[in-house]
Amino acid sequence: MFKGIKNGWELVIESIKIFIHYPKFLVPLVISWLIYAPTLLYLKYFFNGDAYSSLQLFLIIFGIIFIFAFILSFSCSVLLELIQQFESHQKMRLAKAFVDTLAHNTTRILPIVFVWTIIWFILLIIEALLSKAKNRGKESFNAENAAKTLAGDKEFSLSGAFVRALEKGIRMVVFLILPAIAWENLSFIQAVKKGIAVFRANLVAFATGFMLTEFAGVIILLPLALLFYISDTMKVMFADWVWIAVIIYTAFAWSYSIYLEQMFAAHLYLWHLKWEKEAKRAQEEGRRIPAITDVPKPSLLDKVGGLLDK
Repeated sequence: MFKGIKNGWELVIESIKIFIHYPKFLVPLVISWLIYAPTLLYLKYFFNGDAYSSLQLFLIIFGIIFIFAFILSFSCSVLLELIQQFESHQKMRLAKAFVDTLAHNTTRILPIVFVWTIIWFILLIIEALLSKAKNRGKESFNAENAAKTLAGDKEFSLSGAFVRALEKGIRMVVFLILPAIAWENLSFIQAVKKGIAVFRANLVAFATGFMLTEFAGVIILLPLALLFYISDTMKVMFADWVWIAVIIYTAFAWSYSIYLEQMFAAHLYLWHLKWEKEAKRAQEEGRRIPAITDVPKPSLLDKVGGLLDK
């Protein structure tokens, strides 16, 4: 168990180090946020839900969640293609990663996106039913309200925290499935089986990564939480430029949080691939199959590569 915790910690630290050396990995996720943010603001401040029937609202919300899940999956697939370029000793080219994802991965990630959308939609309904937030009516659209909406400024509740933890857990499992498509060209069913196998074989490391990426997200958003506390509790009025700065900060904070989750999952998957090769070699040579903890963790920073060569 302690080895699993240590391994999870080291994988998260490795993800942070990689970002410091190669901030380019964040670009696909920032682009994803630039689509997500305006859509969220439109839904909250300009969308007229009363003009639609219950069934129409159901389909609209489901469709929007599907779009969010697809955009996020597509962006993470681009990130994984960048990792493959790096591992294969190629120059990292964002345009090529985008084209490769569009040409080779899109159709195979669609079933994953659809299943993820269903789960996400159900959890969203559960969260809404459990929410005790007061109905404040239609809020006006301004820089402050937009900043707080995008930063997820919500009243804390145990039920809401539990549901959001489930959402994060499902998301990180999806992030374990995507490398099987981007790197090994597996079908939907094969990718799901492979991702679940990696998850089950590394439960402690996965749980550690879950907790540490959540902690990192809290630390990243702490300055915003303090600002919101001052604004709401002390009734301090800030200029619009402050809230615009908050929106820009939120874009990078959100993107970096998702980056940590996907990069952690990618490293865990990459390590599992390395173990599979070592296990196959040991079996062919009649040696004892090593445990995954006996296999040195791969690192993108060592520039050895080769694990993802096709």
